[in-house]
Amino acid sequence: MAKRHPDARRTPKHGKGDEEDAFVASVLDVTNWAKGNQQVLTVAGVVVAILVAGGLYYNSYKGQLNDQAAESLETIYQSVAISDIEGAKTDLATFLSRFAGTVYESEARLLLGELYLESNESQQALAVLGPLGSSPRAAIEFQAAALLGAAYEQEERWAEAEETYLTIADRSDLDFQVRNALAAAARIRHEHRNDPQGAIELYEEVLAQLDANAPERGRYEMRIQEIRSAANI
Repeated sequence: MAKRHPDARRTPKHGKGDEEDAFVASVLDVTNWAKGNQQVLTVAGVVVAILVAGGLYYNSYKGQLNDQAAESLETIYQSVAISDIEGAKTDLATFLSRFAGTVYESEARLLLGELYLESNESQQALAVLGPLGSSPRAAIEFQAAALLGAAYEQEERWAEAEETYLTIADRSDLDFQVRNALAAAARIRHEHRNDPQGAIELYEEVLAQLDANAPERGRYEMRIQEIRSAANI
């Protein structure tokens, strides 16, 4: 029979009683720590209560602010409906100062930018629409980007107008929005940037997105032919 090596040791086995003793010891440690640090726990409890109360107050405040913004914007729409455009523009500027950060800020920017464009105040339109439409992702941002492109056109800043329309065409998921943006960029290339070939390329992109029997095809095909004839391409 093989002999056990004199240095060998049996690995101790821990039973359920040992685990319970360890758990009780850890509970006692926590209890003793809490008794010795009662002031710290009290302060921590007060801080947590303040944070919770502050969060509840902030949510309530934001809700009330959004309600006020909705009422104010509705009043502004009524001013537009009765053609009080100057009054609406003044009220919208105040609205953006007072209700910045609410869910209605983007809608107010879009409306004010449109009113500025209709009044040929393109610089003011650019300032208002820029934060909303310069890098569009959401639906209302694409609307703002289209107005932003129109504002650049009013300023005769053709390169920036073209870039804005191409950004819309590149990012939008709506076919009609992409086609309109490509057509606007093509028009700028043809009429203002002396780039007939570039204009044709964009119009051909529009045609590629249209069905073979789409009634709009004739309009774009005619434009392509007109550009080819004028430029001898």
